[in-house]
Amino acid sequence: MNESPPKKNHRATRIRRRLLALFIDWLTWGYVAYGVMYFLNDYWWRIPLERFYTTLTLPPWGWPAAVLGTLAMAMICQVTGYSLGERALKLEMKEERPLNKEELLMGRAMGKPFWRTQWGVMAVFLLALTVALGWHIVKIDIEALLRPSRRAREMLGEIFPPDFRYFFASDPAFELRGLPYSILDLMMVTIFMALLATVLGAAVALPLSFFGARNIMGFSPAGWFVYGIVRGFFNVFRSIETMLWAVVFAIWIRWGSPLAGIMALTIHTVAALGKLYSEQVEGIDPGPVEAVVAAGGDRLEVIRYAVLPQVVPSFWAFTLYRWDINVRMSTVIALVGGGGIGDMLFYYKNEGQWALLGAVVATIVAVVWAMDYLSGRLRERIT
Repeated sequence: MNESPPKKNHRATRIRRRLLALFIDWLTWGYVAYGVMYFLNDYWWRIPLERFYTTLTLPPWGWPAAVLGTLAMAMICQVTGYSLGERALKLEMKEERPLNKEELLMGRAMGKPFWRTQWGVMAVFLLALTVALGWHIVKIDIEALLRPSRRAREMLGEIFPPDFRYFFASDPAFELRGLPYSILDLMMVTIFMALLATVLGAAVALPLSFFGARNIMGFSPAGWFVYGIVRGFFNVFRSIETMLWAVVFAIWIRWGSPLAGIMALTIHTVAALGKLYSEQVEGIDPGPVEAVVAAGGDRLEVIRYAVLPQVVPSFWAFTLYRWDINVRMSTVIALVGGGGIGDMLFYYKNEGQWALLGAVVATIVAVVWAMDYLSGRLRERIT
């Protein structure tokens, strides 16, 4: 007898998930093999072993053997029931009993501590391997950190105490450059740069976020197409750092222009807030949406009456947090021509005027701390 379409679809889905689980296991063992080979090479190069070998070289058959060996380990995990991929995708997991109060308090799952479970052992091992690899690849030198250079000690001695002579009065050096600003003036410019960038970014990200939410757009091929375009825009533009956008707009507009910094912050804010907003929309309770649809509401009415009441508090919290981030970012984009307090910061650094630099740094720290405290309190009230 021919199988019914639902059974065929279910079997095809299970096969795809099985293959994906196998691929996850293969990647895991491949990562372990890479770590082992890296440490072997590092050992061979650092320890003199003239009586045996001078270097560790991989023969031509080494890479195919590593690929096939890790694949074999992945298949063994699948056969023996110790597959991390299956656990990750929740395939063929036994029905777990509900945790009692004692197990919840002790943080136990199925009567076992986390570090004694398969997940726990492998997670700890992979974390330790990653930390060890990162330590060796980056070549962290703890001694250099604990013993700063003589010049670093001299510089710190010159920064403290800071010199606030130009906190209210404009610096003559900046007046000659056509920028009659004090530290306080440029700090206010920086704060309003961040504010404008946040407002403009949130205004653009808000409507785009609904086009980037699956539960709003995922009802037709055209909707899925728009969803893919918008999400792609968020991911691509968010992956490009604000400093790079500042370089682009500084060349486009004018080097050192605050507008260049505002545009750079705005572009990154649109992408970052758009992603956060859309994910919040996707996590709403579907009950009110179904109720508005059942009452005959169109898509705009669904957004207005079922979606917005659920997401507005979170949107406000995300926006305030982004303003906090933009204040911090706007202090450094002057390095690439974004304008603001960073102009004065890097000018004093280049001129070696460390006491004046200390005054600028102290002002930035005070403002960032105040903004962080204020936005945190506002987020608490909103959420």
